[in-house]
Parts: sequence; C-alpha cells; structure tokens
Amino acid sequence: MDYKFENIRIIDFIKTLTVYKGTSLRKLIAKLSEKEGVSDCYSSFYNKLKKETIKFSEVADIANTLGYEIIFRNKS
Repeated sequence: MDYKFENIRIIDFIKTLTVYKGTSLRKLIAKLSEKEGVSDCYSSFYNKLKKETIKFSEVADIANTLGYEIIFRNKS
C-alpha cells in the first residue's frame, strides 16, 4: 500500500490501516493497552489522532501492533 503523504491526516491514515487489517480503532487501542501498556482511553487516543499530537513512538507502536513496519528509504 503506497500513499502520498502530502495531504493525508494521521487519523485518516490510521483508520485506513485498521480497516485494511479488519479491525477498529477501539480494538486497536485494546491491543495497544495489552501489548504496550498504553492507556485504554478511547477518547484520549482519538483526540491525539484528531489534533495530530500523537508521538512518533506511538505511531510506531500502532504500526507494530497492526503488523506493519515503518521504513525510511532514500529517494531515487
């Protein structure tokens, strides 16, 4: 799955990833809480996504939980 990141909001990107994996934000938060020990408060998590105040480490945890990896590659 390739994306152009110019205009996509993080909340829309994460929602797309969860749907693609056949899950929901609520289920993702429950898994994150179980695996990573993060808060299981849906509204807090949702607000971070909506306000785009989520930390990179949290995005990395989301990717890991959903079975993705984040890769930085030189442009050709």
